[in-house]
Amino acid sequence: MKRDDERNSAVRPNLPYQDHYELARDAAIERLRQRFDPDRLARLGAELRQEGAIELPTLCWRFAIGLEPFSMVLLPGDGQVSIVWQILALDYLGGEPAGGPARFLSFAEFPQVRSYLKAFEGRVTGRLSRGVGGQEETFVRAAERCLGARGSGSPLSYLFRLFPRFELQVVRHEGDEDFPPSCNVLFPDNALRVLSAESVIVAAERLVSSLEGKSPSG
Repeated sequence: MKRDDERNSAVRPNLPYQDHYELARDAAIERLRQRFDPDRLARLGAELRQEGAIELPTLCWRFAIGLEPFSMVLLPGDGQVSIVWQILALDYLGGEPAGGPARFLSFAEFPQVRSYLKAFEGRVTGRLSRGVGGQEETFVRAAERCLGARGSGSPLSYLFRLFPRFELQVVRHEGDEDFPPSCNVLFPDNALRVLSAESVIVAAERLVSSLEGKSPSG
């Protein structure tokens, strides 16, 4: 007589493999489909087209998003948006509009994400400071290419509209004989009402990639 585990293995279907990015994206797509509301999407700054597509501005680009079937392409052009950007945009579109922030905070000032602090320093601030943020002229050109709004006064700062109702601020501190130049990414104080904790760090990482000249379809 066959054992239970042998009988079960004989009828277990062969399911297609999905990695964690695909699973996260599929869950976000389903959430958006269930919560589809033109008024809510309009309050998030998304634009609805007659054919049912959603257009979402992000930095110097626009995403064209279809839900039936799902697609997300980069405008101008028609390149497929990378899966990391897809998850980030879907998380934003699946959420609730939040009021304007009262101030901007450092990553460490959010208790809910402090466990990600080491990753944030490596993947965001350290990478930015050693790379495109290392030279002021290079940083300014990159910031203006991504449609950043330059702040007044010192230190040098730019405000980036990652999504219509979600902005990030990058502050660059000039170095001296003892310390090299350094950059920090600041978040609106309502960031965790707009995005999930995981998406907050991804948002900053995608901004750094964009400043480096990488396209969302790359």
